[in-house]
Amino acid sequence: MSSNPGVSAIIAAAGSGTRLGRKTPKQFLNLEGRPVLAWSMEAFSSTRIINEIILVVPQDIEHETIGMLNVSKYPVPVSVVSGGPTRYDSVLNGLQATMPTCEMVAIHDAARPFVTTATIESVCLMAKEIGAAIVARPVHDTVKEVDASGLVVRTLQRETLVLAQTPQVCRKQDLLMAYEKAKEMGVKTTDEAGLLELMGLPVGIVEGSCKNFKITNEDDMRLARALARLGNQAGLDEDTLNKFTP
Repeated sequence: MSSNPGVSAIIAAAGSGTRLGRKTPKQFLNLEGRPVLAWSMEAFSSTRIINEIILVVPQDIEHETIGMLNVSKYPVPVSVVSGGPTRYDSVLNGLQATMPTCEMVAIHDAARPFVTTATIESVCLMAKEIGAAIVARPVHDTVKEVDASGLVVRTLQRETLVLAQTPQVCRKQDLLMAYEKAKEMGVKTTDEAGLLELMGLPVGIVEGSCKNFKITNEDDMRLARALARLGNQAGLDEDTLNKFTP
């Protein structure tokens, strides 16, 4: 992989994780001896395509996070910045903290600890070719639209639906312009692809894995611990992950 597109990874770790019902945000919980967020940081720092990592954490704990992670051990520069009131605001803070030489950004949820280097590199290279790309999974279940009272309105065609994951990768300048347009329109989206859609920009899809799930509730955390334990016993690499399906 000789052509490095100048990708800065922004790992969004500023959420409060209230749905998990813990005092400690889920991204800082222990997962087989390491904080949850350290797993994806190690995946990104192990690729040959990432130039730096911007870790966005809750306000006022930047120095605590630096000490906890020992950021100097990573083979790429790591910056820790303060997040905002929403993921949307936090990613913008991270975007503004990237190196001036950054051409592309890869945004990833810290609560997805099992992203692989192969997935990271694949989505970055697709984004380099077409401008933007995200990781997503096909929908295998039947999807129903319901109304406010919980009654079924209609069945959606799952052939045209995907479940968005992260990383989501795009040109830095495109995302900055998309933020400006969203501000003008008074819109806040839940992911970066949504911002790019406002700009009418094409976004490619790299098929993701069920193992790249987001820890949201207690069941997810139990699943993550089981997968991490098995992975640590066997040596957590691409082949090992592919043996286990949450």
